[in-house]
Amino acid sequence: MRELLAALFNLLIFPGLGFLFVCAMAFEWGDRRLIARFQGRVGPPWYQPFADLIKLLAKEDILPNDAEETTAAVLPMLSLAAVLTAALYVPVAGYAPLSFEGDLIVVLFLLSLPTLAHFLAGWVTVGVYSILGGNRSLLQFFSYEVPFLMALSTPAIFNGSWTIAEITARQTVWNIFILPLAFLVALVGLIGKLKRDPLDIPKAKSEMVAGPLTEFSGRKLALWRLSMDMQTVVGVFLLVNLFSGGASMLAPLAFVFKALAILALLSTASVLYARLRIDQLAHLGWRVLAPLALLQLLVTVWMGG
Repeated sequence: MRELLAALFNLLIFPGLGFLFVCAMAFEWGDRRLIARFQGRVGPPWYQPFADLIKLLAKEDILPNDAEETTAAVLPMLSLAAVLTAALYVPVAGYAPLSFEGDLIVVLFLLSLPTLAHFLAGWVTVGVYSILGGNRSLLQFFSYEVPFLMALSTPAIFNGSWTIAEITARQTVWNIFILPLAFLVALVGLIGKLKRDPLDIPKAKSEMVAGPLTEFSGRKLALWRLSMDMQTVVGVFLLVNLFSGGASMLAPLAFVFKALAILALLSTASVLYARLRIDQLAHLGWRVLAPLALLQLLVTVWMGG
């Protein structure tokens, strides 16, 4: 009975659904507030992300006549389920109750599912902008994913483990200082995975309306939004553990500070840089990020881990 209650606590409260939901709302508010300050605006109140979610849940849920309704309903739930599952294996301030050998590989696989779901979402709703946005989403995935995977593999090779908790604990010196190129590539890859400026190519408002999610509304759109917010939290926590860990520095306040620092980097990049074209992103991914990630990986292997 005690084991069942512990499993339910991990799944529904911490580090599961409840904790991730609160962090997602807080991260979205902090992101919007910081971007607003950069742009000379006040920004939304603290409850605005939650109010927006409630508003979407209350709106009418409609789809085009030719859309695949069942698939359109399943895809946002699949995306959200993948992110929630990945969150269970990413340590929070050193707490990792479900850690196992090779969990980094599982987390990377789970975090790739929302992008594939976005691609399918564009096709099942059959809108012109949706299909174009879905194609762009897949092209962007091919541009950043390989460098992103190489960058996150580097700390695992350097620390001699594919378990996130062990990589975190073995850092006597933060990996961000030893593997700076890997951190830079991982940060850019995370921006692409989250489809944030300047890599918001699949959902560019001036070109694609909302990209793959153009035809979604109501509860389905709310789930998509929540999935992306939670993916931001998981991605930030993953970078904190892989590049700025260490058992002595993972007190809760230190973990929060490091997570907010990475979120601030994401917000700053959104303000400073204009959106890239898809061909520019492909050039950046394969001619800049991939060689840098490969160079860092080769140096790490040469160092002997």
